[in-house]
Amino acid sequence: MKAIFSNSQEVETEAKKRYKFPPFIMMENAAAAMEEAVKKLPAPQKVLIVCGSGNNGGDGYALARRLCGKIECLVVAQKNPKTEEAIVQRQMAETTGVTIISEEEFWKLGGTGELEKFNVIVDCLLGTGFTGELRPNIEKIIEKLNTLDAYKIACDIPTGLKFHAHETVTMGCLKATLFSDYAKAVCGKIKVADLGMQRNRFEDCGTPSAFLIEQDDIKLPFRKNKAAHKGNFGHTAVFAGEKSGAGILAASAALNFGSGLVTLVKTTQSNLEQFKISPELMILDSIPANTTCILIGSGLGKESDSVEKALSAFTYWFTTAKNPACVLDADLFSYPGLPSLLKKLNAVPGAKIILTPHLKELQKLYESIFPEENITVKELSQAEKRIEIGKKITTQLPAVTVIMKSANTFIASAEEGVQKIYICNAGCQSLAKAGSGDVLAGMAASLLAQSYTVTDAAITTVYAHGAASQSFSQGEGFNLSPEKLINAVCSLSL
Repeated sequence: MKAIFSNSQEVETEAKKRYKFPPFIMMENAAAAMEEAVKKLPAPQKVLIVCGSGNNGGDGYALARRLCGKIECLVVAQKNPKTEEAIVQRQMAETTGVTIISEEEFWKLGGTGELEKFNVIVDCLLGTGFTGELRPNIEKIIEKLNTLDAYKIACDIPTGLKFHAHETVTMGCLKATLFSDYAKAVCGKIKVADLGMQRNRFEDCGTPSAFLIEQDDIKLPFRKNKAAHKGNFGHTAVFAGEKSGAGILAASAALNFGSGLVTLVKTTQSNLEQFKISPELMILDSIPANTTCILIGSGLGKESDSVEKALSAFTYWFTTAKNPACVLDADLFSYPGLPSLLKKLNAVPGAKIILTPHLKELQKLYESIFPEENITVKELSQAEKRIEIGKKITTQLPAVTVIMKSANTFIASAEEGVQKIYICNAGCQSLAKAGSGDVLAGMAASLLAQSYTVTDAAITTVYAHGAASQSFSQGEGFNLSPEKLINAVCSLSL
């Protein structure tokens, strides 16, 4: 896993102090990393570098100086530099022959069609220190740059998360902001630039806010015991409610992700008779005695009597089972009694609980647990906000692990008293299809049924689910369906 930091400025400040690094050394290494990114591109190149007034702009001036005489480049100074490092870097660039023009001259150039001749654009306007709304003139520049047919590189982070980069060269460490929903659409490939020291030494200068899940972190449920039988791999029970199709999809995902047995548990509102159900799935009116994990919520519905009866049966099982495990999904996040239910489940010794809300459901979940607070879906799309509320929920309910589904999916866990946030960026836009979440919930329940820890179950589920989505036209496919997604999960060879 790779460490992710919410406050990279503090990390950099401590690194300078601890290792006696002057700022210019770090800036030079930042420019070297961007130079490497430019030089990897096919030649011939004509590079446009747009610089702001801070140290992000200083990185751009340093890059221009390094390219000068080797690759044709032009610098646009949106504003004169104001930091000491940026001022010196501009002076050095000028003395080595770099051509620098003003914002006004940039627009004049745009009127002549000359901007269209640049095939590489480097955004060095504003870095991670920027907050708030972009000034109209900067937003106008970004809009113009986005229209140009060129390979686009962002320095540290795309300005205001508006510049559409093919590649982001971020400095020193991964930043939480790079994993907001907005960032996913504009960052492109993310590369971490070393700033003159080993990356782990730089990262030791701060405390990570989260960790990026990588392929090596997951544990697919391969069967290594040659004498195994179906009873070794747990029994997943899935409640089938008013929209039973969701339960059937979740149950199919559970079976295909390794659960030895899977049963659909009928509620009074079940409409299972409308579906052609695979004979692999059992159907019962009650929870099987040998159940090891229950999934409830997917398509459960909101008809009060039916929901209350299902929850009563589920709660009795959970509070009396030897090693209770469950996944709560979908309609349960609209259930008025959810806070008291979670409190009761959380108090059960050895409880394993996974919640799988998307952002609208996460909003409902959070506001039900903390009724004195209000939060918007827009706020929840921000990485820092999801980290914050994930920690608040798991502090209140330490037996609960929350999978916060979105463009980048976050996992909040407090297993064994250690509170951590994990981020998965493997998912693709092909997952934007009804039923994808039911598949994920079924996969998570399957792993809990197979005695995974809640953290391992969440991490493996989210990454495998995301990796499978990439098989649909590299994530751009419109033809994903839940059944195809399940088949893609089955074909994983990670």
